[in-house]
Amino acid sequence: MRGMRTIRAKEWARDAAALPFSLGYALYLAFGYTLFHPTTLFSAADGNVGEQMEFCFLIAIVFARIATYVATAAFAALRKSARLAVSMTAACVSGSVGFLVVCMLLEFAGFAPGGVLTPWMMLAGAFFGFGDAMANLLWARFSSTLSLRSAYLFVLLSNLASLAAYLLLVLFPPAFVVPATAALFVCSTVFAKPCIEQRPEQAAEYSSPVFKSAISSLWHPVLGTAILSFLSALMLQMPAQREMPLATFQTTSLVTQPVVIVALLVPALLIKRQPELGSVYKVALPLSAAGFLLLPLIWNDAGGLANACAQLGTLVANIILWCMLSDVVRDTKLPVPLVFSLALLIVNASRLAGTLVAHANADTLARGDIALTMVALVAVYLVAMISLFLVKERKRTPPPADGPAATEPLDMLAIKCNALADRTRFTPREREIVLHLAQGRTVHAISEKLFVSENTVKSHIKSVYLKLDIHSRAELIEIISEEDA
Repeated sequence: MRGMRTIRAKEWARDAAALPFSLGYALYLAFGYTLFHPTTLFSAADGNVGEQMEFCFLIAIVFARIATYVATAAFAALRKSARLAVSMTAACVSGSVGFLVVCMLLEFAGFAPGGVLTPWMMLAGAFFGFGDAMANLLWARFSSTLSLRSAYLFVLLSNLASLAAYLLLVLFPPAFVVPATAALFVCSTVFAKPCIEQRPEQAAEYSSPVFKSAISSLWHPVLGTAILSFLSALMLQMPAQREMPLATFQTTSLVTQPVVIVALLVPALLIKRQPELGSVYKVALPLSAAGFLLLPLIWNDAGGLANACAQLGTLVANIILWCMLSDVVRDTKLPVPLVFSLALLIVNASRLAGTLVAHANADTLARGDIALTMVALVAVYLVAMISLFLVKERKRTPPPADGPAATEPLDMLAIKCNALADRTRFTPREREIVLHLAQGRTVHAISEKLFVSENTVKSHIKSVYLKLDIHSRAELIEIISEEDA
C-alpha cells in the first residue's frame, strides 16, 4: 500500500509540473470567447456587420466543428490519426486564413452590401471552425495524460487565466482586436506541440467491450452538457439578449465567471484527493435554471444577470465533461480523437440546434410572449435533471475468481501469457491483465495495480474472453497452462 502511495505521489508531482502549461490552453479559451460572441471580433466594423451576418458566421463555425469531429472520429475508428505536427499545422493555417478573410471583410463592411459579404463571412467561419476543432483536440491529447485531479486543476486554471487574457483583449483598441485574437490562437496552437511532447506517450488501444463501457459511463454527462448547450445557445440568440450592449456582455462575463471558477478551484487546491465530478456537476443545473427563471422577470435590466447565469451553467458543465473525457481516455487508453470527437460532436450539434431554433422563432421569443416559452424551457430542464440524476447505472459486483490461480513460477507463467498474447493479438493492456488474472488477482486488485477503474478492467477481461471464445477465468488458466513455453 505504501508503495502505491509513493507511485501516486510521484505521478501527482509530475502532473503538477505540467500545470504551468495551462497558459497555452488559456490562450485558446480566450480566442474562443471572441467566437462565442462575435461582436467582440467585429468591434472594429463600427456596427456595419449586422445580426444576420453574425448569425451566418456562427452557424458556419459550428457546422465546420461538427464536420471536423465527424471526420476525426471516422478516421480514429479506422485506427488512423494525423501526426501531431500535421494537426498543429492544419489548425494554424486554417485559423490564419479565417483571420485574413475577417480582416478583408472589415475593410469592405462600410460600403459593400451584406449580400456580397455574407458568403465570405461564412467562409471565414468555416475556417475558424475547422481550426478551432483541431486546436481543441490537440489540447485534449495533453489533458488526457493528466490524472483526474490534475486535469481538473488544469482546466480551472486555464479558464481563470483565459478571462485575464480576454480582459486585455477587451481593453485593446477595436482596430487591434483581430490581430491580437489571431496571435492568441496561433500561439496557443504552436504551444500545444511541446506541451504534448514533454508528457509520457500513451499508446492508444481499442476493443469493443472497452469502448461500450466508456460510452456507458459518459452518456449521462454528454447528454446533460448537450441539453445545457442547447438552452445556452437559445438564450444567446433570443432577441432581447441580442439587444444587450457588447460592454454589458463583456462585463458580466468577466465578473461572474471568475467567481464561479474560483469557487470550484479553492476546494480542489485545499483537498488533495480526486474531485467528485458528479457533485460539482450539480452546480451547473441551478445556475442555468436561475438564468432561465430570471429571464421573463428582468431581461437585460440587471446587467445581463439572466444571460450570465445561463452561460455559467454551461461553462461548469463543459469543464466537468472535459475532465471526465480526459479521465476515461487515460483510464481505458482509447484513442483521444475518437472519444473527444464523438462527445464534442453531440455538444456542438445541440448548440447548433439551439441557435437555429431561436433564430427561426425570433417572433415567438419576443418580450411579450416569453411566458409560454419559459414553461417549455423549464420542462426541458427537468428532463435533463431526470436523465442525469434519476436514471442511475446499476452497480455490478465484481465476478469472483472462477478457478485456482496458476501455480507455475512467475517467469514461466509470463512466458506462456506472452506467447498466448502474441498468438491472439492482445492489446498491451489486455496482455497485462491476462498475466494478473493468471496469478489469481481479483478485478479490484488489478485495478489498483494498473491505476485504472474496475469497469475498465472488466471490459478488458470481456474482450479477452471474446477473443478466446471462453466464458470464465478457469478456462483462461487452462488455456495458459496448455500453452507451449
